[in-house]
Amino acid sequence: MTKTGRTLETKALGKITLDPEQLLSFPEGLYGFRDFHEFALVEESAENPFKWLQSTSDPALAFIVIQPELILSGYRPEVAREDLQSIGLSGVDESLVFLIVTIPENDPESMTANLQGPVLINKTTKQGRQAISMNEKHVVRLPVLSQVDA
Repeated sequence: MTKTGRTLETKALGKITLDPEQLLSFPEGLYGFRDFHEFALVEESAENPFKWLQSTSDPALAFIVIQPELILSGYRPEVAREDLQSIGLSGVDESLVFLIVTIPENDPESMTANLQGPVLINKTTKQGRQAISMNEKHVVRLPVLSQVDA
């Protein structure tokens, strides 16, 4: 008997099958979405730099995320030690870091990435947390395309 993945209905991608490795636990939820604790990290294709952080309980709740190094060199969030410890980390370097991307509906060229509220994921336990970067240069809305063109 082969082990099959979990099927999930999503608004953006339709019905998808998840590998258990894609499942992430967010004990504190995400800012503004504290009641949602399980998400899946979904890739549309290996070539696409964007991924989906898809709620497993609400098909309509998904965030587009990107790894910061793909758009910005040297980004390292300065987060509280308690935020790291809450997901079993002692330093940011031990985590996968993602930035939430906002894409305006009628103006995709104006997409922005949130440097101030990075999503940190413990690679071993698959626990995640959205934290606040205390670096005042880390803005909430960094224009993505201007970084790519730079």
